[in-house]
Amino acid sequence: MNFENHLNNEQLMAVSAPDGPSLVIAAAGTGKTRTLIYRLAWLVSKKNVDPSEVLLLTFTNKAADEMLSRAEELVNKQFNKGFSGTFHSFANRILRQHAEHVGFGRDFSILDTDDAKKLMRSCIDELGIDKKSFPKPEVLLSLFGVVSGQQGDLISAIEKRFEYADVTPDDILKIHALYGKKKLAANAMDFDDLLIFAHKIFSENQKICEFYQQSFKYVLVDEYQDTNLLQAAIVNLLVEEHKNLMVVGDDFQSIYSWRGADFRNFLEFEKIYPEANTYKLQINYRSSPEILNVANSVIAGNPEQFQKELSAVRDTGIKPKLVEIRDGSTQARFIIEAINDLRREGIKPSDCCILYRSHFHAMELQMELAREQVPYIVTSGVRFFEQAHIKDVCCLLRLLHNPSDWLAFQRLMELFPKIGTKTAQKLFKFFDGRVNLLHEDTSQQLNDMLPSAAAEIWEKMVPIFHAYRSENLVTDPGEVIYRFNKIFYKNYMEETFDNHKFRGEDIDGLIDFTTKFDSVESFLAEVALLTNLDTDAAAQAEQTEDERILRLSTVHQAKGLEWKVIFILFVNEDMFPSKKTVEDQGDAEERRLFYVAITRAEDLLFLMTPMVRRQRDGGIIFLENSRFIQEIPNKYLSNEKGFF
Repeated sequence: MNFENHLNNEQLMAVSAPDGPSLVIAAAGTGKTRTLIYRLAWLVSKKNVDPSEVLLLTFTNKAADEMLSRAEELVNKQFNKGFSGTFHSFANRILRQHAEHVGFGRDFSILDTDDAKKLMRSCIDELGIDKKSFPKPEVLLSLFGVVSGQQGDLISAIEKRFEYADVTPDDILKIHALYGKKKLAANAMDFDDLLIFAHKIFSENQKICEFYQQSFKYVLVDEYQDTNLLQAAIVNLLVEEHKNLMVVGDDFQSIYSWRGADFRNFLEFEKIYPEANTYKLQINYRSSPEILNVANSVIAGNPEQFQKELSAVRDTGIKPKLVEIRDGSTQARFIIEAINDLRREGIKPSDCCILYRSHFHAMELQMELAREQVPYIVTSGVRFFEQAHIKDVCCLLRLLHNPSDWLAFQRLMELFPKIGTKTAQKLFKFFDGRVNLLHEDTSQQLNDMLPSAAAEIWEKMVPIFHAYRSENLVTDPGEVIYRFNKIFYKNYMEETFDNHKFRGEDIDGLIDFTTKFDSVESFLAEVALLTNLDTDAAAQAEQTEDERILRLSTVHQAKGLEWKVIFILFVNEDMFPSKKTVEDQGDAEERRLFYVAITRAEDLLFLMTPMVRRQRDGGIIFLENSRFIQEIPNKYLSNEKGFF
């Protein structure tokens, strides 16, 4: 095989790397996957390595299967697909052979998320812990998983995570211990245990570790910037003897610290392996030179990084457009018209993607798309108004507006401790199917019937019902949501959702959005009607040819993908970058996130910068362009005025 005919010089250098540790810094669009595939082929065809002696670790089994299959086509030999794949699938294979060394049987069960939550809930019940203000099982599981992945201190993590919550760290430690005992008794592991125990086996059993070191003489790891400390530790043990390790990634695209990824694994690779050979892939095949100029300008501001600069293979294209526009609504209308214009030029909606930092940024766009019956798909998950936390804060408005809305009543009641579906239904039946919270007697009766833990919270909410009458809050849905969130729901989110900060941003955005409406009735009607239209559009999208479907996505969900045209919403200070993230950890990862968004674009890039946001008090906030925009030289952008 003539590798020179299939690879550029940068790729060829990495593919033909000598034995020992290798660091491949593969910038966006530079052929990272191609390089890995040809590295596999090189080892077999040029180094005469047995394919079974090569281990490929990735973040999806699909990616591993595809790369190995393509390498097999090149060398006409089969690789060992049994062990290659995700870190967790690899760990599972190890444990199926050696689980007894960590106290489990080889026939252990793997708990799915639901089973793990049920087991955690049983631990809370068994210890008799008051669940009134205690974190939900899913929050605890996420915390335990991140700590184990970071090989961190659980006590410190508990104190930091629940700094402002009424939570006793000792209770969480007791639950953690009991949860471990129950899993052992049931011969069951959760997802995080697979990595924990695989590492334990390798680190505590030298003969077993040596066996796998000799079995896998070459180890390749994809997206190494997204590994956590535990995953890196497993890799280091696997290659300790021969050090034939190639890691591939891009520190510019490290955007998952919130789930435990530590890009220092990548940045400090040369410290861990001083003898490592380093290769940079900087020739970009995806984007126009104009888009890369913007990307290079933005990422240059990060202090911790490998210095590199993307260069384009493609011919000159169109400058990215900086679109100054009045507000979120006009932003939505501009995008719809731009999509229609692009369609007339032969660019299909499926070739376009709308990217955003936070879910609430796309709220007005989703509503406008629904009005226009434009079929679209939300890659990032549930559509804005169908998200649990949005429906939760709207259910109180629904009940205040319509006392007969038993679904809203049930949803509201189930937010409170010790109230399930059956209890909520009994309560609603007691009131003959009409719970009018504006009647003091009704509110008091309900308070008297609630469990003490729920009644305590309910009493704090009663002033909202009084204010709804006395302050005429029927004309101010945002104020109702604001008070409900402040009194109760903010704490509820902290105890219930691991990503409570981002959900809080959604609710803040929803509150501001309500300023468009002069009554609770008009707000609820608009949301309901558009949600139904939205559902119809979604159904249409599923039945329609792909080319007619527009895609919406958070930047996190878009990593690794590409489109001809990219629109990035709300490229404003405190929006992108996220104000809360900057306050917590600075802007470095936000800058990398913006870089990822930019480098998804092949041909056209629109940076949307609304000028104002309306507030719930009737005022407006004047928005500044994002600090990232301010760092881009004017010559790299084309200014365009939107609707005013």
